[in-house]
Amino acid sequence: MNIYAVTVAPAWYNYLMIILLVPIWLFVLYKIFIRYKVIRLGNNQLELIYPVMRKQKIYALQEIVAWKENVVKTGKSSVFRQLEIFLTDKQRISFGDKEHTEYSRVIQYLNQKVPKKKTT
Repeated sequence: MNIYAVTVAPAWYNYLMIILLVPIWLFVLYKIFIRYKVIRLGNNQLELIYPVMRKQKIYALQEIVAWKENVVKTGKSSVFRQLEIFLTDKQRISFGDKEHTEYSRVIQYLNQKVPKKKTT
């Protein structure tokens, strides 16, 4: 009984798959993990925390230039809501009701504290 070990070079399509999948993986890594943020509202301030990048920004509510809520009907009975907050340093914070558990409380807080800056 003879057993031969044969080493075969990887096929060209293996390299092609690596070339195609690495940029997609890097994009997903950036969008989901690196840009992960925690948003806190209270004490007349808005706090943004980026835990992966170890950054923290605190804005007073007076630094909000405008905010608006976009409502998109996605089906017969389903609705997608997205909140956009524009700040004085040209930063825009946006998040949807599906990704933020306290979305309705954030809208209620902004309506209570800065109702004049709401745009349509």
